[in-house]
Formats: sequence, C-alpha cells, structure tokens
Amino acid sequence: MLLFHTENLPHYGLERIFELAKEAGFKGIELSINTCFDTQTPDYIRKLEKRYKIKVKAFSIAEGTEESLFRAFQVTVREFPKSHMILVPPRSFGGKYKKWMEEIVPRLAKKYNLVACRRNAQSQNVVGIIPSRQKMSLSSLKESGDVCLDVSSMAASNQEIMRTIPYFGKQLKHIYLSNYYKEQPYALPDRGILPLENFLTKLKSVKYKGHITLRVAPDQINEGDDEKVLEGMKQALKFYKTYFEDAK
Repeated sequence: MLLFHTENLPHYGLERIFELAKEAGFKGIELSINTCFDTQTPDYIRKLEKRYKIKVKAFSIAEGTEESLFRAFQVTVREFPKSHMILVPPRSFGGKYKKWMEEIVPRLAKKYNLVACRRNAQSQNVVGIIPSRQKMSLSSLKESGDVCLDVSSMAASNQEIMRTIPYFGKQLKHIYLSNYYKEQPYALPDRGILPLENFLTKLKSVKYKGHITLRVAPDQINEGDDEKVLEGMKQALKFYKTYFEDAK
C-alpha cells in the first residue's frame, strides 16, 4: 500500500490532508506526531479514519522534535496495533530519546503489536567531523532490526539504492518513496535521477510485503495550490501502481 505522509503538507490541517488523500485515491496515511494536538489525539484520528475510509498505517515524529515529542508519540501509537513506528536514530550527543529508543521501543512494539523501523536520515556532521546521529550506516541499520529505507537520503549521500533490496532482505519493512531532482531530495517519483521504476519492479519481484510512503518536499508537491497538490498526488499514485502494484 502507498501511504501519504502528513509532513508532505505541513501547513495543512490534519482533516484537510485526509480529505485530499481520499480525493486523490490513497487508502493509507503515515501520520507525523508534531506540536499540533490533533496529531496526538487517538480518538480524533479514528474519527478521520472512519469519515474518509483511510487507515493510518504508520507513525513518525516530526524531525527535530524527537526529544520533546517521543512521549506523545508513544501514547498515540500504542492505540493503533500493527502500525509501523518510523524512527530516526538518536543524535550523537544523546538525550532521553536515545534511552527511550534503546529501552522502551522494543517493549512498546512487543506489548502493542507494533513494527519498529529505524530509518536512515541524511548524514550531517557537527564540530566538523562528528556525525549528527548515531548508527546511520546501512550495516548499523541492519544490525538494529527492521528498516525503513529513505531513498532520497541515500541519493543525497551518493549511495546506490538497488543493492539495498537483497542486502536488507526481510528486514526491509518500510520505504520512503521520492526522487532526487537537480540535487534536491524529496521530488515526486517520476522526476529525477533515481532508477525508481527498476527499484519498485524489483520489490514486486521479491514479493515485498511492507508499506511504501510517499515522502516529498512541500514545494515539490506545490503546497498551497490544492489543484496542483492533487495532481501531484494522483501522479505519484499512478507511478506506484504502474511499477509496483500492477507490475508483472
């Protein structure tokens, strides 16, 4: 299933995103927990699921707010059994989020029947040489358990995406789908340099059973212009169906 990430439209209300996703033809959502209390209220999220007949299949934490929002994330996600928790590795200089990742997340996943996936993020250094986040290499992700692969982050780090499919095998449970266009990550799938057609077709051939999330930059989907937003959403869904869902 192709999910639509709420962070694609960060300046839209949650209900408006559900409404657009329904109109475009999406059947699933990845919901980013942020400072808006609507994203932290399970009863309200269920009302939106029922109203628009779209299921929230995955949850993440708005990037940069992990330290302040991991508790709200935990309280929310446990109300949605079988959903995916998409989590970036902790920052190198740590904090409470790091301890939560190490000690609480495994128990949370087991108790509430959740899938905990570590996601690769774009590599940055602090003080010149120290990586901003820990365990960012592909081998570290593989050692950590189930994986969410962000293909734009790989492209930004000059890493090749095709080999990740056999490398991670059944540990690959979630994928962030986007392209790399004019040295900018998170473009719509049909625009850019990544071999996404081959990537999706290969996933289909190995009987990939995980989720795929459309994760694009707001400017790439023309946030603020609903007509163009819908056009981009439908275009991405058609791309996914052509090269994965309907691929032979």
